[in-house]
Amino acid sequence: MIYITGDCHRNFERFNTKNFPRQKEMTKDDYVIICGDFGGVWDKDTSGREETWWLNWLENKPFTTLFVDGNHENFDRLYSYPVEKWKGGKVHKVRPSVIHLMRGQVYLIGGKKIFSFCCSSSMQACIGEGMYEPDALTQYFQDLERTVKFKYWFFGHYHDNRNLAGQKILLYEQMIRIA
Repeated sequence: MIYITGDCHRNFERFNTKNFPRQKEMTKDDYVIICGDFGGVWDKDTSGREETWWLNWLENKPFTTLFVDGNHENFDRLYSYPVEKWKGGKVHKVRPSVIHLMRGQVYLIGGKKIFSFCCSSSMQACIGEGMYEPDALTQYFQDLERTVKFKYWFFGHYHDNRNLAGQKILLYEQMIRIA
């Protein structure tokens, strides 16, 4: 099984058994993917008790937690973890089953090919209604959107749950099963 959700900002309550009872049927070979703004690697050093507690809590879940970084990460700490190859792409293993999917990588997870990055300029314009200016990165993703074939494009960061044109899906608290 693969579930996908949006930003957590270190609030992992959506993964408790009351809010996510389906985990009772899951194993470490099942995955929950967080689309940016994980927030679990945030403290300035590794001695943060709250951070350690939450990372251990996630490690003890029956599933494997995967996340793509967002702007709410401590990048110095996140990128201090050794880079490893996993499922075809590069990762940082924060815990054995709490894994950072590095941007720009392609993974084969549960029979699904997953490319990790954020959204295009046109998607940003659709959700932002003029609030966001395109930049070099969102323009690059715009080119990818025109040239790459994809079944679904999931992304977070914008604190909403919206379906854009059927196959482009903005996620925040919602959890969707994709496999």
